Amino acid sequence: MCGRIALNTPADILAEIFGLSIPSDYHPRYNIAPTQDTLVICASDTGHESLMARWGFIPSWRKADQKGPEPINARSETAATSLLFGSALKSQRCIVPASGFYEWQAVQGQKRKRPHVIKPVKTPVLALAGLWSRWQLQENESIDTFTILTCAPNETMKQIHHRMPVILPPSAINPWLDPALDDVQTITKMLQPAPAASITTHEVSTWINSTAHDDPRCIEPVSKTDTLF
Repeated sequence: MCGRIALNTPADILAEIFGLSIPSDYHPRYNIAPTQDTLVICASDTGHESLMARWGFIPSWRKADQKGPEPINARSETAATSLLFGSALKSQRCIVPASGFYEWQAVQGQKRKRPHVIKPVKTPVLALAGLWSRWQLQENESIDTFTILTCAPNETMKQIHHRMPVILPPSAINPWLDPALDDVQTITKMLQPAPAASITTHEVSTWINSTAHDDPRCIEPVSKTDTLF
C-alpha cells in the first residue's frame, strides 16, 4: 500500500510542470497522511485543473448521513470491477503529484519496520495515478476526496514492499486525464509498475512515523539523523 507521501515542491515549479495554477492554500509538505489534504490534478471542462483534496476516497453516490469505508488505496488489478471504484476509473481519474512516497520494510528478526523514502530519478515529482470524487454533504457543501492506485512492485520496490503506487510516465498524463477515454481495457493497460530505474530509495529516520512531524528531517537519510524520536 501507499500510506504516506511528500510533496515539498514549490508551487511555482508545480505550476510550470503541469501548466496550470496551484491553489492558494497549497504549501509544501514532507509527511502527508490519510485524511489530510494534498494537491491533485484532474480533468475539467477547460482542460486540467488543480485542487486540494482529502486522502481517503468517498464515492459521490454516498449519502451525507451514510457511513462506509474511505480507502486510501485502490488495487489496480480489481478497480475496474469494484463497486466502489469502477465508475471513477472510467470518468474521475486524477494525478496525485508527489516529491516522494514512504514505505516501511519488514526486517527478519526485528520488531520495528525500517522506513524508506522513494523518489524520482529524472523528474521533480512523481505522477501517481489516482481516482477522485466530489462528495456532497449538503446543497452548498462538498468535499473532494481521492485514493491512490497501487500495483505489483518493480525490482527497486521488491526489496522494501510487495506493493507500490502506480507511477505514470509524462507521456501518459494527458491520456490518463482525458475525460473522453472511458475504455476500461485501455485504461487498465496504463496501470503497470514503473521502470525500476525511474525511482531511487534510501532509508529514513523513524521520525517519519509520527504524523506530527512535517519537516525536512522526514526525508533525510537515516545516517544523518537520530533513528529515535
